[in-house]
Amino acid sequence: MDFANVKKSPVLLKAENKRFAFDHSIDMRGYIKLEKDDDKGLIVAVMDNIKFFPHGEYVYKLILAGRKKEKWHYHMVGSMSQTADGKGEGSFRINPADMDGRGNALSDFSTAIIAAMSTVNCSESLHPVLKGDFVIPRSSEKSTVSRKPAAKDYSPFYNTYLLERCIEIAKKQKQYIDVIPFKHDLAKASWKKITDCELFPMIAPGAAAPMKKYGHFLYGWRDSHYFLGIPGRFFPEEQPDGGKSGFVFWQPLLGMEEESQDKTIPVEERRKNIYGYWIAAINRYNGHIEEIPLIEE
Repeated sequence: MDFANVKKSPVLLKAENKRFAFDHSIDMRGYIKLEKDDDKGLIVAVMDNIKFFPHGEYVYKLILAGRKKEKWHYHMVGSMSQTADGKGEGSFRINPADMDGRGNALSDFSTAIIAAMSTVNCSESLHPVLKGDFVIPRSSEKSTVSRKPAAKDYSPFYNTYLLERCIEIAKKQKQYIDVIPFKHDLAKASWKKITDCELFPMIAPGAAAPMKKYGHFLYGWRDSHYFLGIPGRFFPEEQPDGGKSGFVFWQPLLGMEEESQDKTIPVEERRKNIYGYWIAAINRYNGHIEEIPLIEE
């Protein structure tokens, strides 16, 4: 597929709703860029000066719209990631010949929209924030028309489910106890202790036993991630799912840092006597379970 002409001229996105401006004294802006990748495509979207919601009340989605046979059709490409200073971006692999699994090609779309979607009220309409028009010639898709559509991927459902469960806890966080579980918290998160283990939102079979044993789990958050902490010692057998479900980072409990570093005590003895938490990080914008984004002192 030949995106050569488009690649040199990104599609500019202009403000549609200044209510979602991060700084009302500065213009909201953004662009999308289409790039060639053999016979497939890549959409890169960027936005700037867009309002940040620290509690995740709204997330931003890239949507394509077009008119075909006198009817409008839409395709939600995916979620935009955002930083606390109002900047955001998204990178999406696409099949230009069949964007949505229903036969609509990229050339059947003519408008790119970045819209705010409420995570609190599922009946609330989307709010267009940035919008721009583009034109893709039909001839540029010929090389992929004969190919079969990509297999339907259902895994995003689980990311959305996980994110929604974290948001549910966030909305009720005032009900839970504030804790400072670590002396030097490299995750730099705010933490809550939750004793109702049925609220635990992650599909992690290995977390059930330690939660039952210790009667709680930790819930944390910062601008870019939610965090879940499972109590346990630094033993492979106490690491939930052996790290396969995302619990790959461990921190010692407050007050046990010096003992954890005391090399006069044998390693096995230290591990046996020192407790802490196994922690997993969930991206607040797409629900992906990721490496812990550490912040050094």
